[in-house]
Amino acid sequence: MNISGIILAGGRSNRMGTNKALLKLGELTLIEGVALVMSGVCSEIIIAGGNEKDLEHLGYPIVRDTYPGCGPLSGIHAGLSVAKNRYGFVAACDIPFPDGSLMKKIISSAGEWDAVILQHGEYYEPLFSLYGKHFIKAAEESIKKGVYKVTAALSLVKWKPFAIDAGEIPYIKKSLFNVNTPGDYEEAKKHREQPPAPWKIPRP
Repeated sequence: MNISGIILAGGRSNRMGTNKALLKLGELTLIEGVALVMSGVCSEIIIAGGNEKDLEHLGYPIVRDTYPGCGPLSGIHAGLSVAKNRYGFVAACDIPFPDGSLMKKIISSAGEWDAVILQHGEYYEPLFSLYGKHFIKAAEESIKKGVYKVTAALSLVKWKPFAIDAGEIPYIKKSLFNVNTPGDYEEAKKHREQPPAPWKIPRP
């Protein structure tokens, strides 16, 4: 099954004070690292949101939000709207250690569901999950009602959780860690694993 990869890059990075997507971790920026892993799982990659001038060098299509200012939900809506495939795997641009094998596990459980949402303990991770085309309408309806939470829009589609725990995947907390503050960035640099050389981002 072909999957579209949707990288959310439209956040304002207020707590960081600079564009998180362009922070370097080793040889790559955060968004390049996400694209690298995602390219091994998905047949196309779309960047949803973000400044085109800052991201055009990546070579991937950049889609603007149809409903700007509505948070990640509008980015998911925009990415799915242009995706070539029935399903799109959504990941935030600020995940320094995304796990391709976990992406594949979530994708493999899609069945006929409209969305498969990663669940870790009591928490859902909607920004590292799988969405089908039917979620486009749900997102639009939710946004028009002024409800911008991704989990709220899920009530309008047929979805299921994909539950995991630390016993099943010991490194789960690291793979879902995201960089929101300068302190988070320093923590990510401490725990970065050396990539195999050469570590190059594939071009479309």
